[in-house]
Amino acid sequence: MLCPGCLAELTAALRELISDGSGGHGLLAELGITLSRQHTMTLGTGVGGHAAERPMPFHEAASEVGWVLANTVSTWAREVHECNPHLLPPAGSTAGAVAWMVGLPGLLALHPAADELHDEITHVVARVRRVVDRPPDRIYAGPCDAQVEGGRCPDHLYARPGQRRVQCGSCGTEHDVDERRNWMISYAADLRVTATVALGWARLLLDKTIPRGTWDSWVSRGRIVPHGTDGRGRPVFRFGDVRDLALAHVSKPRHVA
Repeated sequence: MLCPGCLAELTAALRELISDGSGGHGLLAELGITLSRQHTMTLGTGVGGHAAERPMPFHEAASEVGWVLANTVSTWAREVHECNPHLLPPAGSTAGAVAWMVGLPGLLALHPAADELHDEITHVVARVRRVVDRPPDRIYAGPCDAQVEGGRCPDHLYARPGQRRVQCGSCGTEHDVDERRNWMISYAADLRVTATVALGWARLLLDKTIPRGTWDSWVSRGRIVPHGTDGRGRPVFRFGDVRDLALAHVSKPRHVA
């Protein structure tokens, strides 16, 4: 089962594909625009020593990531539907499958392979974002959790990069962005999570991307050790240990040869 933070990151990534949150194009539309642009490639040296150029009919990187995105989304939409055959299946298009999954957050969180679903979707959306050269619109700032009539506000907070305060869209409560994120990091420190969730939380809470090869190296060298296993027999790690390694890793100076 996905934690509220990871579920919020997953649904935000899916929504970003179909809308930018302010009435503009989503990443799917922007990827189509990128694909239709005329890029040039050098074919060789022409008469007089000048390079002969011809516009390419497609953007190669956008074409590749578009195929990966469509395959990833359709695969997980099919997986979610197979676990819930009572639901109408998603529409055939990638956008239709995305919209279908966005409407089922509870079922996404409870999917037997929810952590893999989260990891693959957020990863491919990040690749799409890089190809269309668009920075993240908003960063996750944690749950609102403000006291409201009837209990606690269940909404989640998103802030623009560099924004110091954020207002909850449901109850209107204002929060300090750094304070909310620091609280989440401290709260998560003693939680035991799988490698996939740990790397996702490092990206979500710390804004630090750790390559999977680096993680595997940490494990093989004993720099991080598991603390038991989860219900499916997978090793789990203390997130505080992951946090410390992640912060140390990204702060190391990089030597240029």
